Amino acid sequence: MRKTVLAGMLIVIAFALAGCQTYEVREDRPYGEVGPAYDAPSPEGEWVPIKVTAKGGGAPPASAVNQAQARLMAERAAKVDAMRNLLEQAYGVTIKSRTTVKDFITQNDTIKAKVNAFIKGAKVIDTKYLSDGGVEVEMEITLGYEFRRIFP
Repeated sequence: MRKTVLAGMLIVIAFALAGCQTYEVREDRPYGEVGPAYDAPSPEGEWVPIKVTAKGGGAPPASAVNQAQARLMAERAAKVDAMRNLLEQAYGVTIKSRTTVKDFITQNDTIKAKVNAFIKGAKVIDTKYLSDGGVEVEMEITLGYEFRRIFP
């Protein structure tokens, strides 16, 4: 049961991080040459591409069949965590909260954080294998002029 839930979660995360980019053939380009469906704005003012780095951690699951599988699953979890942290820095986080109060006493307090975005081009720059079987991954991504177009 735990393996099925873990496999399902990994598949959902993989689909959430996957995406497509549209392309168009333009009249002003040679036949067959394709490019982005939109033209990135020219750099204005002080805008320069920046590099964002983030770390992520992963722990080996108790349900792993062997040590190699545990290490690979911990490494994948660390990469997904690092990508989520990159997205939090680049796009921000949506926070939703709900508090139930009865007779001036908090009965239930729920806080949910959500990141809903697309990431492409993130690179692993450092991987550390910890003595307890955990893995720590550091990733980076360069936010260029296309990123600026999203946030005018």
